[in-house]
Amino acid sequence: MGKKRFFDDRLKYLSFIQNTGEKKAISEKLYPYISKLPKNRSYLRILDAGTGDGTINSNIVKGFHRYHPYSSLLMTGKEVSFEDLKNTIEKMPDRFVEHPNLMVTMTNVKFSEIHTVENSKNINSKKIKSFELILKSNNSFDFYKQITGTLIGNFIKKNWGIEINKTGKTSYANPCIIKIYREDHKKYLMPFIDNNYDNNKYDLIVASQAYRAASSVKMKVNNVIKPLMSLLNKNGSLIITHSTGGKSIQKILKSAFGELDAFPNNANDIINYLKENTSEYKSKFIFAKPIIYNFKFRKSPDHKVTELFGNAVDSKWANILYVGQIPEKHIQKIEKNKKLFDNVKKLIHQTKEIYFENEIFKIKRIN
Repeated sequence: MGKKRFFDDRLKYLSFIQNTGEKKAISEKLYPYISKLPKNRSYLRILDAGTGDGTINSNIVKGFHRYHPYSSLLMTGKEVSFEDLKNTIEKMPDRFVEHPNLMVTMTNVKFSEIHTVENSKNINSKKIKSFELILKSNNSFDFYKQITGTLIGNFIKKNWGIEINKTGKTSYANPCIIKIYREDHKKYLMPFIDNNYDNNKYDLIVASQAYRAASSVKMKVNNVIKPLMSLLNKNGSLIITHSTGGKSIQKILKSAFGELDAFPNNANDIINYLKENTSEYKSKFIFAKPIIYNFKFRKSPDHKVTELFGNAVDSKWANILYVGQIPEKHIQKIEKNKKLFDNVKKLIHQTKEIYFENEIFKIKRIN
């Protein structure tokens, strides 16, 4: 697969989300933003700009129903990974029961292409593969069978592939779009099914870990943040959350890799860059003060070693490497140095609580 990147390693990713409370922590930070969405709208549009395993996506729908039970929700998810797409939509059957006026749209295109995928036939000379799944019945058991059988079994396996170009960048084999909604609520969603509404803008966009922490501010802004800002409705908000390490994480990484800086910039760097380098944003957007929050490593119950979770020190080390996005060549080098690696493991063992730190901040469009 050419160059190996941290988010392509499924085992590290799964270990991290199972051993830490990040998904829960992020979801809890999002609920206040969902509650403040307009209450007098017949429909609202939300974009999850990278669904991952679908936990946050599902929690967004839960939160939406709590605060907006009578509004139609047009929920779009962007995900290039087949495994994550499968995990995401397999979490949706219950949500269609809880909030019937729901249309889920999934796509694998780039952030800069999201605004065109719903009303175009081709992107970059590639024909858009589309699929509409109309759910029959009124219970999650039947919805799950239809989603896993018709959608995953046929369309997704055939079309939702990944290509890696000569430079090692990952992209879609085919640009795809999927729409899922309930047949018995089609009449409420009809204005949106064929995209016959005023615009393709969003009232809320969530970008959770949407870029590499070690990337430059310029790259984060140009590849992710600016394209997403352009998708906001007036008064719409872009909520960005990303890793910043935290004291215990950075102390351990420094003991292992010296001056290697896994988190070279933060939210304020991004906000200052936007203000200084994009003059039109000064009158169109306002930037909220970033908020720091954390979550911790959840140790195995009662025992240092378990068949399921392995050794606690090893698990902590793997999760620290994952969140720090440390290249494989650096990991191999440190693990071959027995004396240094033993000192690192000793430090991990002595650190009673491993806390991971994230930032969250809001960019709101005002005109």
